[in-house]
Amino acid sequence: MRGLVWFGVLSLATGLIAEERQATAPRSIRLRDGFRVELLRSAQAEEGSWISMTFDDQQRIVVGLDDKGLARLTLSEDRSSADFALLQETETYRHVRGVLHAYDSLYVCATNSQGVYRLQDRDGDGEYEDQHLLQQIPYQSRYGHGTNQVVLGPDGQLYVVCGNDVVFPEARATDSPYRDPRNDWLLPNPHDEGQDDRVGYIAQVDPEGKSWTILAGGFRNQFDIAFNQEGELFTWDADMEWDAGLPWYRPTRLNHVISGGEYGWRWGTGKWPAWYPDSLPTTLDTGYSSPTGMIFCHASNWPARYRNALLMADWQHGRILLVDLQPRGATYDATAELFLEGGPLNVCDLEFGPDGDLYFITGGRGSQSGLYRVTWTGEAAPEAAPKISEQAIDQAKRARVLRRQLEVLQRKQDPTALEFLWEQLDSEDEWLRFSARVALENQPLETWRERLGSAEDSRAMRMALLALARVGNVEDQPLILEKLSGLNWSALSSQDLLVPLRTLQLTLIRQGRPQSSNLDELSPKLSALYPHDSFAVNWLLAELLVEFRAPQVIERTLGLLEASATQEEQIQFAKTLVRVKTGWTRESAQRMLAWLYRARRLPGGKLVDTASRNLRSDFELLLTESLRGELKAELARLDEPLPEEALSSLPARPHVKNWTMEDLLEDVLNVRPEAHDVAAGHQALAAAACLRCHKFGDRGGQIGPDLTNVAKRFDGRALLESIIEPSKQVDPKYLNATYVLTDGRVITGRTVGVNKHQLTIEIDPLTGRTQAINREEIEESVLTNMSPMPASLLNTLNREEILDLISLLRR
Repeated sequence: MRGLVWFGVLSLATGLIAEERQATAPRSIRLRDGFRVELLRSAQAEEGSWISMTFDDQQRIVVGLDDKGLARLTLSEDRSSADFALLQETETYRHVRGVLHAYDSLYVCATNSQGVYRLQDRDGDGEYEDQHLLQQIPYQSRYGHGTNQVVLGPDGQLYVVCGNDVVFPEARATDSPYRDPRNDWLLPNPHDEGQDDRVGYIAQVDPEGKSWTILAGGFRNQFDIAFNQEGELFTWDADMEWDAGLPWYRPTRLNHVISGGEYGWRWGTGKWPAWYPDSLPTTLDTGYSSPTGMIFCHASNWPARYRNALLMADWQHGRILLVDLQPRGATYDATAELFLEGGPLNVCDLEFGPDGDLYFITGGRGSQSGLYRVTWTGEAAPEAAPKISEQAIDQAKRARVLRRQLEVLQRKQDPTALEFLWEQLDSEDEWLRFSARVALENQPLETWRERLGSAEDSRAMRMALLALARVGNVEDQPLILEKLSGLNWSALSSQDLLVPLRTLQLTLIRQGRPQSSNLDELSPKLSALYPHDSFAVNWLLAELLVEFRAPQVIERTLGLLEASATQEEQIQFAKTLVRVKTGWTRESAQRMLAWLYRARRLPGGKLVDTASRNLRSDFELLLTESLRGELKAELARLDEPLPEEALSSLPARPHVKNWTMEDLLEDVLNVRPEAHDVAAGHQALAAAACLRCHKFGDRGGQIGPDLTNVAKRFDGRALLESIIEPSKQVDPKYLNATYVLTDGRVITGRTVGVNKHQLTIEIDPLTGRTQAINREEIEESVLTNMSPMPASLLNTLNREEILDLISLLRR
């Protein structure tokens, strides 16, 4: 049940004619006091769905289309409406997620065309006859995780935003601040096998497209970026919501992006926690969101209270958030509140026009598009922005100066700068320490290895040790282990323990496991700390002690597993325990199996059940034949059926009618959701079998899209058409594909896992059964345009029940 279409028909007495399309009316949009929103244009059937926008030098709006091509919206003289025109010779640009007018050019990020392009109108006729590719950026099947936006920075450079399914450009600068992302997993999960080092990143590019510098990375699929008045860069990034409830899920996060910044997203279960010392933390977690456009308000004509605020569009929930930033040292703290929301209001992009008003577009995934304008009409001065003390402002200015000096050294080698770097490695400011460590890693090892060898224990020494573990060679490992062995571990705070623990992990990962007496000395010191009061410390300690095959690690970790208050903590300890290959007794195995029994149905995203099944299969592989025999009853208990859902006992309903769009569209367009009973809507939702595959609130399955907030994205027409004609427009994530293999087998299903060696195909969505296919075995693959959702789900409902169902979804 997916509303993803942007065209339709209405049956009238005079015959079938195209119905004029209407984006969400301003009266259905709630916004802050003092502002007014106007709808300037609703996209018509032939105008496509709009997903990106920019103002050109003649104050016209260029929009990128969801399917293919570019278009121009020309505002009327009084800016109360806009005319639409397709731009000629732009059909080759597919899924245009980014457009920018700068330097007498239109820069285009065409995700599905796998490139960044420059278009120019040399003769002034309004068409871009000069078009050329600046950079090919291959894109590998993640449905919108390629090139996203392109933004002009305050330094006059272009900033290209790339998601996690593309690689770095081959021609990138070798001295890029962000150079060598690695997974750096001490205990790799076999279910993540084959995952490579692709991550989302931000590239700094000259206007000619010749110089590409990778500024920062470790994102999933950040859609847009924005610069504040201090020239500081921010992005908003969402994790896969299927992972919600798992320890590797990271809530949607606003990130302050700095040179050399590592933000820790990795494939599969290997995403780094925000507290890793070799990563940077979030600035603000915003909960479930679908980030699209973002922009600071300093170009607005709004009151001073808003000029430093950041606006962020949330496609999924039909809203724009207002974010206030408060400087804190070299970074910022942030708070967010609602600026406007509507239903549906799937905001894709937003820009301030030359008049200082805010313009935004809705659309995406084939949905209805509209162009809106937000103006300030208030008379009284609005409430003040959060007050920032002069002292905080002054401290932040000084910290930013220091950080930018360090950022220069991330690309420049300067033997005279070592003392300065050492001072900042010891800074109280985490962001200065991070920048100094990245800068130190860029300096020749011979210029600072000796300094580290003679250094006494301090924060600076431990940060330099972390740097050496990251960039040193095998010959440097004895020094690392010697320094770690010499630490007074019990005297370190929880926060200070994270650096040496992560350093020990990194040297084992990057330089390998040595045969060393220092390593033998470290194991009992770490055992003495375990378990710790800090979950983060226990996370690292547990992994290290499993790697060291330390005695009692099973018993102590089981204790943490059983005592942990959250399922995320429990799953993390279980994930670590199933890497312990020996030492299991009947009693300890029984305790693990008891937890696996409780974990068969944990709340959260679609992949929680998958994670539970993987933990079970991994643990069973550890059991000896003798233990399997002794634990036969406990193992059999894991296969007991789960409590049946209430919907499964519903009696079969008689056929009512083969409903069509013509039968229902007029009623759906005129229905008033508040006039229909919520309970009746829930009954219709279950009767139509929607909950077998879709989640609504806290009920239902997790095979298809979550319907809880579907009205924020799609209107009544789109909802109805997606139920009656589900194959008209299908989110690519839910399409099935047929694979013909070299041995003659034919496998059909939905791709749920991709790495460089294999595809994982879900061949039974109701049970979650999957099958792995080696890429080299695939002779032919065909993507089917048929939705896995049946087209007849409404045929057992009567008209009133259908309106109850649609009303429930639109509430």
